[in-house]
Amino acid sequence: MLRTLARSLGTSRPLLGPAPRLRPAVTASAARYYASLSPDAPPPTRPYDVFDEEGKARQRDRAVIRLREATEAGEIPGPEVLDYIREEVADRLAERVEDLKTPPSSILDLSSHAGQLTRILQDVLGDRLPPSEEGAGVVGSGRRRWFMVEASKEALYRDDDATFAYPPERILAPSGEFLAQPEVAAMRDSIDCVVSAGGLNWVGDIVGAFTQIRHLLKPDGVFIGAVLGGDTLFELRTSLQLAEQERRGGIANRVSPMIDTTDAPSLLNRGGFTLTTVDTDEITINFPSMWELIADLRDMGESNAILGRRPQISRDVLLAAEAIYKELYGNEDGSVPATFQIIFFIGWKPGPNQPKPLARGSGKTNLKDVL
Repeated sequence: MLRTLARSLGTSRPLLGPAPRLRPAVTASAARYYASLSPDAPPPTRPYDVFDEEGKARQRDRAVIRLREATEAGEIPGPEVLDYIREEVADRLAERVEDLKTPPSSILDLSSHAGQLTRILQDVLGDRLPPSEEGAGVVGSGRRRWFMVEASKEALYRDDDATFAYPPERILAPSGEFLAQPEVAAMRDSIDCVVSAGGLNWVGDIVGAFTQIRHLLKPDGVFIGAVLGGDTLFELRTSLQLAEQERRGGIANRVSPMIDTTDAPSLLNRGGFTLTTVDTDEITINFPSMWELIADLRDMGESNAILGRRPQISRDVLLAAEAIYKELYGNEDGSVPATFQIIFFIGWKPGPNQPKPLARGSGKTNLKDVL
């Protein structure tokens, strides 16, 4: 049965999952504590081996195939019905791109999935460049270049070119080692703006990914991205932990670890970016129950992909978690909220046009006079 997503913007679209409602603020007011280590995780071969990144690409492939089959069977109108989180994050990130003083002539969407962010940016920016930007090394006589890089082949080619106002160039490459792909490596020091709306939270070596992004950018190029923050799905995480502690006497990671808001600025700086800006936002969606939330995460291709994860959760643990979820966080109408914390960040590649501090000793005002 189709369900609809009632958004705070007043629009709705058919949906495989529940009838959630986006709201501007979090309603649950519980402490957000959760585990960070899995007792079954094997020793990592590298310090940043946290996620099964190849497994994540396969998860997304399977999710797209499931949605395609459901569409062909007439159960849903199209796979885009599960894009509501990605589109909401893309909408908010596009506002930051729109605020750039100089419109970028080339935009690369990293971890693009099916191009939800690229479509929105094309609506916002269009394809034509301002006269002052034409001819500045842009292929196509004053037209903006669009690129999509994604690790999942099924997601990358899910939608045909007719769904885009201006068909982008699509590149299949791992999210954590995309610069090793020849098509991407050929674009070093040539991209004005790299954007990413949520996919980088599945990359273990996030500093390495930021460094690769910096290599892609021109001097004074900008990176504008978003990742899921550490408080994402804290309701589900807490409920599963309490249920597993009660039924099994221990806990395991059922929701992957995520970047903390206090770490984001230092990660950008370690990646070589300057003039960094970080801010956070939260999206809260109401689901009829925990089961619809889990089903939607699976059909989005956003299931847990941490190394050493247990393949299954016993039914008694899930039933206990559902009861705990409703008891701790349930709404009066019987629905349950799910919080998604989004960390937005902006970083600039060093270049000659960036503001620089004056030389030491060049000041003309004594600090004693000011104080």
